[in-house]
This record gives sequence, C-alpha cells and structure tokens, in this order.
Amino acid sequence: MRKRSYLGSGLLLAASFLLSCLWGRYPLTPADLWEILSGQAAGAMREAVFWNIRVARSCVAALCGAALSLAGFVYQGLFRNPLVSPDVLGVSGGASVGAVCAILFFGGSLGALQALSFAGGLLTVALSLLLARAIGGNRYFNLIMSGIILGALANAAIMALKYMADPAQELAVIDYWLMGSFSLTGWDELRAIAPPIVTAGAVLTLLRYRLKVLTLGDEEAASLGVAVGPVRLTCILCATVLTAASVSVSGIVSWVGLIVPHLVRTVLGDDFEANFVQSILCGAALLLLADTLARSLLPSEIPISILTSLIGAVCLGLFLLRRRRGERPC
Repeated sequence: MRKRSYLGSGLLLAASFLLSCLWGRYPLTPADLWEILSGQAAGAMREAVFWNIRVARSCVAALCGAALSLAGFVYQGLFRNPLVSPDVLGVSGGASVGAVCAILFFGGSLGALQALSFAGGLLTVALSLLLARAIGGNRYFNLIMSGIILGALANAAIMALKYMADPAQELAVIDYWLMGSFSLTGWDELRAIAPPIVTAGAVLTLLRYRLKVLTLGDEEAASLGVAVGPVRLTCILCATVLTAASVSVSGIVSWVGLIVPHLVRTVLGDDFEANFVQSILCGAALLLLADTLARSLLPSEIPISILTSLIGAVCLGLFLLRRRRGERPC
C-alpha cells in the first residue's frame, strides 16, 4: 500500500511538473520538448522559454510547495493540532515586514527583498521562542500565543509601512507581493533557496522518528529516550527555515501548509512516516498545479494565494462535512 501510494504521488508530481513546463501563454508541445531535450533544432525562442523560464519557475514552485507542506506537517505534529499552519509562530508576518521594508527603503531589489524577508521570518520566530520562555508554563500553548502576538505586531507594522508607501507605485508592489506569485522567480532564486530548504528538509528527515515520538507527548517521548527540548527546538527551527525561504521568493502563499497534511491524512490515515513523505510530494504537486493555473487562466497572472485559498477553503469544508456525517476525521 505504501509503495503504491508513493508511486502514485511521484507520478502526480512528475505530471504536474511536465504540465507546468509545457502549458502557458507560449505553449510547448511534447514534440517541442523532445526536440529541446534531444538537442535538435527546436528554435531559440522555445529553448529560451523552456530552460530560462519554465524549468526554473517550476523547480522553485515545487520546492516551495514541498517546503511549506513539510513545515505544516511538522508544526501540526509538534503542537498536536491539525489546524496549525506554517506561520503559527509569526514567520510569514515577519517575512512580510522584511519584504515591505526592502520595497520601501531599498527599491524592491530582489536581493534585498529575499534577504530581508528571510531574516524577518527568522527574527520573528526567535522572538516568539524568547517570549514563550519568558512567560513560562505550558510550552505549546505559550508558543502559539507568542506567535499570535508577534504576528499581530507584524501586521501592525505592515499596515504602518503601507501607510507610508507611495500609493501610485510602492503600494501596488507591496499588495501584489503579499498575495504571492512566482512571476519573478528564476535560476537565481532557485540557487538562493535550495541550500536552506534541502538542508532543513534533510535534518527533519533524519529526525522523523524522534518527531513521531514527540507527537505522543513530552513524557512519553522522554521515557523513550528522546531529548525533548533540543529535538523540539531543532524541528521548529528547521520548519521555520523552510517557511521563511519559501516566503522570501514567492510572497505569502496561503493554505498549502495547512491543507496538504489534511489531504494526506485523509487518504493514508495515521501512518506518520508515509504521511511525512507524501506531504512533500503532494505539496510540490499542488503548488505546481496552482501556479500553472495562476499564469494561464486569464490574460494577466492571478496572485497564487487566490487559488490556493480557494482550493484550501473548499477542501476544508469538505473535510468538516465528512466529519459531521460520521466518517473518519481528517
């Protein structure tokens, strides 16, 4: 069963990636793809569209989808709450503050935008951890409350910065970034986010058994020999890096980290290790499909959070209806 599910998800991801590379305002056919990959004379325009735009953008979208879904899966497991999303500790809000500062004070250059948004996300989570430790008591509850507090402060800062922005130019750029898009991503963005995402993902993969034990509770995990504090902190930091790296190149992409783990659990049940892998594969496939639709449905590109929010809201509604009818909860 597990092998077949991996095969199905792998085929879905491959099909989504292929569709993303071929479908768009400048369509490519399978024959064009064969000529490009085999080195035949496919035409300079088609080769440029495929290698310089489609492949790079598809790789970034797939990597961000996998990172956001894995971060959501980790956070939901750590906090033992299926409604927790990757920005539970305020990482998306902090990254947004950094990006808005880059747009206002550094001309919106891609390097400054990525660096400041990544740093802003990490700084916000660090402050959330410090605030939770200062409060004391129930760690999980305090972490969530600290994330809510820092997220609210970040939203206040964003509104203040938007108030300062030039309505004719800067405000539109800020609003578009906050809605999420892969329109400006390419090989440079892929090279920037691949190392932190791959590193954080590899660490979480090595810690997946300890993370599974942590979902049983701190006392049970400690009795089984797991160093609860260090493992939990490492998992939180890795999930934060995954989210911050993704947000730094795409802006805010809503619902992916929340809904994909739900979809996976609905299909596979409570097989933790299978769900760990499937969240990565399905998250990448879902964001690839959403990005393909975002740049293909209308003459102008749709911000991707519009589509992911729509898909996520519909799926969550269906899950709740199934639960009410007495079927297995997701």
